[in-house]
Amino acid sequence: MTNTPPITITPEHWAIVRNILQKHVPACAVWAFGSRVTGRVKPYSDLDLAVISGTPLGWHLIEDLKEDFSHSDLPWRVDVVDWASTDPAFQAIIARNKVVVQQSV
Repeated sequence: MTNTPPITITPEHWAIVRNILQKHVPACAVWAFGSRVTGRVKPYSDLDLAVISGTPLGWHLIEDLKEDFSHSDLPWRVDVVDWASTDPAFQAIIARNKVVVQQSV
């Protein structure tokens, strides 16, 4: 996916997000959810991302993603959720309003 997905972030910030995702989880689908997807965004709202895989990603990979996002030039926080380790009730909430930001390979 090379176009900017329909979430409330600038193309420049999307490029940063895309590069970090490609570095750490290039084969996984990634969904955005939360206020930046629903349009109830505030300037300080975080970006919520769910990394979709059939097995848990492992804490080291999630921490590497979080560290790269926190050290990036993004003006807001990025929260990363490991889909395979997430409660089914929360998965249903995520899936209801998701926007695909990266396709699986």
